[in-house]
Amino acid sequence: MIQAELERFRVVRARTLALINGLTQAQMNHAPASGKWSVGEVVDHLLLAEKLFREQIEELIALRVSGREPALNRTFADIDISLAFAPKALLPFLELPMTVMNLFVPRALREVMMRYRIAPAERPDAAAPRRGRDAEALRAELSASLRKTESLLSAHSGLDYLAMIVRHPLLGKNNAPQLLGLMALHEERHQAQILDALADSCFPQPA
Repeated sequence: MIQAELERFRVVRARTLALINGLTQAQMNHAPASGKWSVGEVVDHLLLAEKLFREQIEELIALRVSGREPALNRTFADIDISLAFAPKALLPFLELPMTVMNLFVPRALREVMMRYRIAPAERPDAAAPRRGRDAEALRAELSASLRKTESLLSAHSGLDYLAMIVRHPLLGKNNAPQLLGLMALHEERHQAQILDALADSCFPQPA
C-alpha cells in the first residue's frame, strides 16, 4: 500500500514540475494579487510541507526500528495548521473539541477538504513560504525532495507502514500510507493555485 501511495505522489509531483517547467524568475515571483502567493511561494510551501510530512514518517520508522510503538500524538503546538476562521491564538482551546469532532468526520470528507479549496486553510508556521527564491533551485529541490522521500521508504521497505500512526486534532488519525496520500492531495490543491497564477491577466510574458 505504501508503494501505491508513493507512486501516486510521484505522478502528482511530475505534474507540478510540468506546470512550472521553463518559468522565468519574474514569472515565478509574480503574485496575482496582494496577499496571494506567487508560483515560487507555492512551490516553496510544497517543499516545506513535504519535509514536515516526511519527518513524521521518519520518526515513526525510528520508533518501529527501536522496538517502540510507532505512534505519534501531534498537537497544534507541533503542527499549527488550522482553518482560516480559527485564529492561531485560539488553537490550544480548540484542540479537544476538534479532536472529538474528528472521531465522527469521515475520512473521505477530510480528504475532500484537503484536496479542494472548500474550506480556506491557514498553513502551519513550519510551511510558511519564502519569497523570491531562485526558480532553478526550486525546480531542483522539488525533484530532490521526492528522491529523499523515496529513499526513506525504500531503505525500510520491509516495515509494516499500516501500523505507523499519527494523530492530529485537525488532520485526524493517519497511518503512514495515508500521510503520503495527504501529501498528494495537498499538492493537488496547490496545483490549482499555480494554475490560477498562470492564468492571471497580469502574469508576465517571456521577452
